[in-house]
Amino acid sequence: MKRLAVIAAALLPLAALAEAPAPDEAAKATEAAKPAEVAKPAEAAKPAAPPAPAAWKGTVGAGLILLTGNSESTTFSGSAAASRETFGWILSAKAAGSYGRSRSPTDGTKGTTADGGAFQLRLDRKLGRFWTVYVLGGLEFDHVASVEYRTLAEVGGSAEWFDVKEADWQRLVLRTDLGVRYGYEARYGYFGASSGPQPGLRFVAPRLGLAFRFGFSREVFFTEEAELLPTISDSGRVLLKTVSKLSSRLTKALSLGVGYTLTHDSRPADDKRKTDTSLTALLEVGF
Repeated sequence: MKRLAVIAAALLPLAALAEAPAPDEAAKATEAAKPAEVAKPAEAAKPAAPPAPAAWKGTVGAGLILLTGNSESTTFSGSAAASRETFGWILSAKAAGSYGRSRSPTDGTKGTTADGGAFQLRLDRKLGRFWTVYVLGGLEFDHVASVEYRTLAEVGGSAEWFDVKEADWQRLVLRTDLGVRYGYEARYGYFGASSGPQPGLRFVAPRLGLAFRFGFSREVFFTEEAELLPTISDSGRVLLKTVSKLSSRLTKALSLGVGYTLTHDSRPADDKRKTDTSLTALLEVGF
């Protein structure tokens, strides 16, 4: 009997171990006993930031020449240009004007030396990277040249031949336009012997335009705008205009420039010269 009691005492721990759950089963039981965690709702996806709206960019410039003493002369000129590109469309506008008065050093009579201005609005539609089609309209006047006003409308195409950048500044740009322009010119003699109304005229002309920019460095650059219009409605009349400018940047937004403008009309108003030129110093602000 004592031997059976000893054997039974030895087998008791083995029986308890057999009845205990396996480690995996115990862990599962423990996890099951824990209170269920409430599922956290998924965080709402943040909406994508809207694209930044297209911004206007351009320049505003002004020039002044003032002479006093033996001669008196005051000439003011101003110009502005702006453009905006969005969704393949390019809207651009430019304006310029000048006004001047002087006093003769001999007899003291006063006269007007400059009285003109121009405004133009243009809309381009991009066709790929280098080509666009465009429409434009504008209004011009030059009272010293007896042009009371000149309206114009044009359609055409444009090609960008070069667009070279170095780092964050523009080295070279070359663009040409080819279009057809219609215009009406009202003439009135404001000064001189031929004062009074003069016959107006209409014209239709192909137009070849050029826009060029070359940067010598980040701070110094040269720009040229030119247009040639040989009329087909008034055979033999040719209109030409060039605007050349050399600019030096003083600050990021401010630059000082010297501009030279030449306009030529092979058939001007009565007793007017065919070619006018102007040389102007300009202070410009970019935005």
